[in-house]
Amino acid sequence: MRSLFRQVLPCLLFPLGALGKEAKPNVLFISVDDLNNYISPLAKHPGVITPNFERLAKQSVTFANAHCAAPACHPSRVAVMTGVHPVKSGIYRNLFGAHGPRWRHESPILSDALVLSKHFSNHGYHSAGAGKIFHTLQWTPGDSQNDPLAWDEYRGDPLDPISADWPRPEFPNNQNHDFKGRRPLSNFLFGATPLPQAEESYGDHLVVNWAIEKLKTQHAKPQFLAVGLFRPHIPFEVPQKYFDLYPLDKVKLPTDIENDLADARPADRVSWHKWVTDNDQWKPLMQGYLASISYVDHQLGRLLDALETSPMKDNTIIVLWTDHGFHIGEKSNWEKFALWHQTTNTPLFIHAPGISKDGVSTNQPATLTDLYPTLCELSGIPIPEQCTGTSLVPQLKSPLTAKSQPSLTSFVFNKDMKSETASHALSDDRYRYIKYADGFEELYDLRTDPHEFNNLAAHADHQATRERLASYLPKSAAKNCKVPRDSPFTRKAPQKTTYKKHPNIVNRSFGITLKVTPDPKKTDGVIISHGGDHHGYSLYMKDGLIHFAVRRNKELETLIVKDYQPKKEFTISVGLNTRGRMIIDVLSLADSPFFTGKNLGPISQKPNEGQTLNSDPESPVGNYSSPYPFAGKVELLKFEVDPKQKP
Repeated sequence: MRSLFRQVLPCLLFPLGALGKEAKPNVLFISVDDLNNYISPLAKHPGVITPNFERLAKQSVTFANAHCAAPACHPSRVAVMTGVHPVKSGIYRNLFGAHGPRWRHESPILSDALVLSKHFSNHGYHSAGAGKIFHTLQWTPGDSQNDPLAWDEYRGDPLDPISADWPRPEFPNNQNHDFKGRRPLSNFLFGATPLPQAEESYGDHLVVNWAIEKLKTQHAKPQFLAVGLFRPHIPFEVPQKYFDLYPLDKVKLPTDIENDLADARPADRVSWHKWVTDNDQWKPLMQGYLASISYVDHQLGRLLDALETSPMKDNTIIVLWTDHGFHIGEKSNWEKFALWHQTTNTPLFIHAPGISKDGVSTNQPATLTDLYPTLCELSGIPIPEQCTGTSLVPQLKSPLTAKSQPSLTSFVFNKDMKSETASHALSDDRYRYIKYADGFEELYDLRTDPHEFNNLAAHADHQATRERLASYLPKSAAKNCKVPRDSPFTRKAPQKTTYKKHPNIVNRSFGITLKVTPDPKKTDGVIISHGGDHHGYSLYMKDGLIHFAVRRNKELETLIVKDYQPKKEFTISVGLNTRGRMIIDVLSLADSPFFTGKNLGPISQKPNEGQTLNSDPESPVGNYSSPYPFAGKVELLKFEVDPKQKP
C-alpha cells in the first residue's frame, strides 16, 4: 500500500536556472480568505469580473486542481505555515479564543514546528507580514493564532491584525426583522451590504498600502513579504461600486438539481441554505460574494502594479493561495466545512522567475502543504523534516508533469465529533473520492460531472478507480485536537461586574453613572452592557464617539453624542426616563445639555444576558461585533431605578 507522506525529506539546495547564480529571490506571498474557483482564470462562474487574476494567471502557472489541507481557516493556515498536514497534527477544525500561537499546544506534534516565515528569516531573509496570515476574524478583536516570533516585522498588532481595519454599515433593525426564522450568526455577519466609507480608509486597502511601501523600498536582505487579504470572507461588505458590477437581475446562481443530496452525505449547513431559500436571499448573497471577489481583485491589481515598478520586480517569486474553497449554495451548503471539490479547490498561482512556464494551467493535483517545500526549493534553503508535502517545482518547469500522489483534504464534521475521527477526500487529475468517518463513500468524475451530482462509488464499472484512490488514504490519521484550556495563549473569559444582583430594570426608569478613562491608543469598545440582541442596553464608544443603545423586543435604538470625542477621563450618566426616553448626560462637559433620543418606552422584559463592564461577551446589544472590548478603565459609580414603578 502506498503512503501519502514521506518519512524523511532531504535538504535540497537550490540548483535551478538563473536564480541560482544571483541573489536569493524575494517572495511575495499573497493569501486571500475564502476565495473559491469562481474567478475568471478558473472559469467556474459566469460573469465574474476579475481582470487582475487573469493578469496574474498570464505571468504564472495556474494550479487549477489545488486543494486545501482542511476546509476551514485555522487548520488550513496552520498547515500552510508549518507544512504539516492535519492527519499528522490533528488540527482539523477552527478553534477559537486564542491570543497567540496556541496551535503549538493544540497539537503536541507542532510544539517546536518551524513557521515558514521564521525559516526564511533563519536563512538570511527579512520576513514581514500584514493582514490575515494565521487565523483571525474582523469581529473577534485579539482572537488570533499568529506567532509574533515568526516575523521580523508585522503591520500593526500581530495578535489583532485586522479588526480595527474594517468598519460596519449601520443597520436600523434587528438582523431577523422581516425575515422568516433566525438568520445564521449574529449582527448581519451573514449578509451583503455596501460600505459607505471611503474605500481608501479601511480594510484590505490599508494592508495593500503597507505592502506597496515595502515593494517600493530597496532592501539589504531578500524579502519574504506576506500579504493577507480578508475579503471575500463574510460579511460581504465592500464599496457600492463593486455591487454595481453585478446587477441583481443579472446575477447567476450555481447550477442546481432537485434531490442533489440523495446519493451524498449532507454537510453541516443545510439549515443555512433553508434560511437563504425561505427568505429569497440566494441572489443578494451571491451578489455580495461576487462584489467582494471583484474588490479583492482590485487589491491584487494594486499589488501587481507596485511590483512592476519595484526594484524587486525581476527577482521575486509570487505565490497567491486561498485557504479553501467556498459554497454559495452548491449542494445546499454555505461557506466551507465540507469535502466536495467546491469546498476544497483553492486558487493557486506561482511565478518563479526563469523557472515557471508562465501562462499555462496544470490539472495535476496539489495540496497546500506543498507550498512550504516548493518555496524552500525555489529559494535554495533546506526543507525541514516536519514538512509532509512535496515540491511543485517539477510542475512549475513542466506543468504537464504527472504528480504521483493525489491531493488530500481532511476534516472532522460536527456529527463525528464524539469519535474524534476525520473524514478524507482525495483528487487526482480527473476523479474526486471521499471517505467519511462513518464509512460512507462518494466518487465523482469531474471531467463529465464537474458539479458532483452523480456519486459513482457504488457503480461496478468504477470500483478500480475507487480502490486506487482509497489506497492513498492515511493509514493512521491523528485524532481531532481540542482547545487546551491551560495554554497561556488561551484567552480568558471577560470578567463580569461585581454587581451580582444588579437592579431590576423591567418596566422601570433607570440611570447609570460611570467614570470612564479611555485608552488613548484604542478608545472604542463596550463600557457597560446588560442584555443581548433581544432586550437590554449598552453604553459603548465607536469611531471615538459615545453611543447608548437600547434593545426592546429585538428592536434597536441608538443615541449618539456626535460632537464630543473623549480622549481623557470623563463622567457620564445614561438611562431611560419615566417615559422611556433615552438620555445621555456627559457630566464632565460644563453647561452641556442632555442628549435625548426617542420616547419608545421602558425595557419590558428581563435582559436576556447578564451585566458586564468593559465588554459585551455574548450577543451584541448595539451595532458592533461582540465582545467589542473596551481597553480603558471603567468604574460604576451609581445605579438607580425608580422604586415607584413596578415591573
